[in-house]
Amino acid sequence: SYEYYEYNEPMSLEKEIKYYESHKAELLKNHKGKYALIKDDQFCGAYDTMEAAFNTGVDSFGVVPFLIKHVVEEETPERIPSLTHSFIHAHS
Repeated sequence: SYEYYEYNEPMSLEKEIKYYESHKAELLKNHKGKYALIKDDQFCGAYDTMEAAFNTGVDSFGVVPFLIKHVVEEETPERIPSLTHSFIHAHS
């Protein structure tokens, strides 16, 4: 079972995105098709599913921003229903 937390801090994944972009060739060579878990400027592992990467990220870092990136040559957008999981709140 999961506990859901509100995270109201602004999210900036600049370090994580820069790390991914600068190491993409190496990640493709070694982890193509996997989901990379990146926190700050550290590669924390590659996982078969996004859920496994997410669970490891939460277990390792808690409910803070970290990047999960599908290691593929060409990216396609993925839809994640964040509102239904209480990670993002719509305010009116």
